[in-house]
Amino acid sequence: MSELTIYIDTNIYLDYFDGRTDRLRPLGEFAYQLLKRTLECEFKIILSSLVLKEIFYNSYEERINNFLPDFKSKNKIIKITADAKDIKKTRKICKERKTDFNDTLHAVLAHKINADFFVTRNLKDFYKLQDFVHLKLPENL
Repeated sequence: MSELTIYIDTNIYLDYFDGRTDRLRPLGEFAYQLLKRTLECEFKIILSSLVLKEIFYNSYEERINNFLPDFKSKNKIIKITADAKDIKKTRKICKERKTDFNDTLHAVLAHKINADFFVTRNLKDFYKLQDFVHLKLPENL
């Protein structure tokens, strides 16, 4: 059986880096288990330039740079960068569906590279984009 490809939304990385909780659940632990399963050859991670930009914006450049080598050495990262066509498509979808630009671009990129699942904590943000991505919480994958 081949590995599933998963596009991990920025919020999952932040859950992991910060060890976040939501009062009841260990969100950071859910993120850790997902990443651990990736290193154990269950998944390949689609890493977009947009996810990296958002991680850097949130001041986690050092954390992600320390984190990525293990995944790269095991060939677990598939990189994707938005091009002009992706931006144009995203703008059109945002206008039609009244969605957030970055969220829509994440969905467009995940769809473009045929991600098996889009892993996010913010399911409601992607509700109008479900025809582009198969949404999952990390703990439900």
